[in-house]
Amino acid sequence: MKCLVFLCLLCASTTSGNGSPKVIIVGSGPAGIAAASRLIQNGIDDVRILEAENRFGGRIKTVRIGEYSTDMGAQWVHGEVGNVGYELAAPFDLVTKVVKPGDTQEPVYDVLFVDSSGTTLPPEGIKDFVGAVGEFEKNISGVDDLRTGSYGEYLRKRLNDFFGEHPEIQAKFHKPLTHSIELVMMAIVGAESADDVSALGVKNSPPCFGWRDLNWKEKTYSTILDILMKRYPNADEELPVLNKIVFNKRVIKINSTGEGPVKVITADGTEYTADHVIFTGSLGVLKADHEKIFEPPLPEKNKNAIERIGMGKNGKILIYHDNPWWTHEAKVPTQVIHNFLWTEDDRKLLENDPERAWMLGLTYGFEVEWRPKLFQIWLSGAHLEQMEKNSEELFKNQTLEILDRFFGNMYNLTEPTEIQRSSWNTNENFRGSYSYQTMQSVNMKSGPAELGEPVMRGGIPVVLFAGEATEPRYYSMVHGAIGSGWREADRLINLYREKKSSE
Repeated sequence: MKCLVFLCLLCASTTSGNGSPKVIIVGSGPAGIAAASRLIQNGIDDVRILEAENRFGGRIKTVRIGEYSTDMGAQWVHGEVGNVGYELAAPFDLVTKVVKPGDTQEPVYDVLFVDSSGTTLPPEGIKDFVGAVGEFEKNISGVDDLRTGSYGEYLRKRLNDFFGEHPEIQAKFHKPLTHSIELVMMAIVGAESADDVSALGVKNSPPCFGWRDLNWKEKTYSTILDILMKRYPNADEELPVLNKIVFNKRVIKINSTGEGPVKVITADGTEYTADHVIFTGSLGVLKADHEKIFEPPLPEKNKNAIERIGMGKNGKILIYHDNPWWTHEAKVPTQVIHNFLWTEDDRKLLENDPERAWMLGLTYGFEVEWRPKLFQIWLSGAHLEQMEKNSEELFKNQTLEILDRFFGNMYNLTEPTEIQRSSWNTNENFRGSYSYQTMQSVNMKSGPAELGEPVMRGGIPVVLFAGEATEPRYYSMVHGAIGSGWREADRLINLYREKKSSE
């Protein structure tokens, strides 16, 4: 009986004349592009991609600054073994460990901690400190002994243990260093606060083995989209994915009521129909609007996951100089990482200044790989939206203040030629950077796997979910997003193979 119902529902679909089902993909980020490419390659070519922005790529975004193209969103390929991003790029020698043209070996990292008075922390114990932080970030232990189970508690416990064993690091630096490392970890994990993050969740989703921060040389992360669409390396083999994208189409309603086709309505009033919809929009959009978008309401499993998974807040500032001020001499390839520390007095002043409180989220700054005139500052924290909301003039003046405050004593500063900032948190089409696992999502088993469950009708998936937040192990990562797009495309491909084999 179930088989009969299944076949009847398939027969009632809005398939095109060639028998291919109609599929709408919401979003043209890596998950959407991966899903569309996979479907088209497997004969399901009646695909339409509705994109809210005026570009494709989602949280992969190439910008032009000075003489460079660079990434305002996703930037590095994290790991090699088991990373589909690496597997796609490596055969073409597109990603590398080296940070400058002509280098032949991976860089040595020189980590400096600079406070808001322009003072560099004494070197005593800092090298050991940096090594220890890297070790307990990679090898998480003692989670069962934590009182709250939060990643913040875990970090503070491990840091306190380290300080107790290393008296050469002065006590007055313990608190600033702890806060700095929490921000660095939040830049990695994506959360507003380390206390929101499940330590067990971080432990259970280790990164891929291999080099953690492979860069794209002179290219940008958007190259991976070209590989997926077969635009690279041979444009003659390009799949017709870009022709399927309709830009400036923000989806406001997905109606799967009844037995007919799924109806999709965009903000401009256009209505589309399909047999299946693959939603690849960000978790931030789902958190804000899922009750408005989906009719009927999503199943409890999906809704609970949306509410319990965390959506991070991260950002970038890109600063281009015709005459870089941060150059240094080194015998071996070296990348200098400048970690920001606020003095307690300065911190208190910023906490009471709404227009400048975002500066508390300053994490670290560095020269961007293969772009010797470009300095990048990474940010995280609860106040990041304010940076995005400040006027362009105010933002640029504040950035100059940051450079002078932290680096004016260390370097002979030069005037920047151009400054750009990200806006992921205030953009209504993203509403954040990437997802993380809260204690609720982990403890209540209400995480990526549950979010990724499709909405079924008569045993058939009619509304499917892809995107980094639906990937149980590689959430927050581009390779997780790609894998999720393939996963949902394969769900439909296998469905119609089953239909064909039963005819």
